[in-house]
Amino acid sequence: MSMPALPKTIFDRSLKLTRLPFDATLGLFGASGSGAKHVVDRIEAGARSVTGALFADEQLKEEGRRVRQATEQRERAAGLREEAEEERQEADKRRRERESRAAKAAATRKRKAAETAAKAERANAKRDRAAKLDELDAKEESLERKEEAARAERQAEKVEEAAAAAKRARKDSNGR
Repeated sequence: MSMPALPKTIFDRSLKLTRLPFDATLGLFGASGSGAKHVVDRIEAGARSVTGALFADEQLKEEGRRVRQATEQRERAAGLREEAEEERQEADKRRRERESRAAKAAATRKRKAAETAAKAERANAKRDRAAKLDELDAKEESLERKEEAARAERQAEKVEEAAAAAKRARKDSNGR
């Protein structure tokens, strides 16, 4: 005893009319893929299956079974999406932690390189100052030798002048 076509159409339209406010509200709040939507789908599937069983309508029972299976698949898909989102968030967190560690390591390497460069620069500056000091010491020593040579030359000129004066004085005293 299958349900007659007219009552079946009325039943189908009644289900759609009953669902309309729920679907509109869920759509308005962006919850068309939510658990509430799945509950409404399960209620529809149950209503189709029960009505099909009451009227021994295999087609209605089959529709109920298909709606129930489709709802189960959507629920499973929603669960898989949630799992995938959780895994993506965990992966993002791990990636951010890795990037943070890498940035810290790079900053540490950069700081150590800067410290090493500064140390090398200080050592080079110290070596340059020591070389400049050695050069100045050598110039000072050279100047002291030149000064000593100039003194010796002046002394020699004085001795030479004194010898020339003594010679003139001897010539003047002998020749007179």
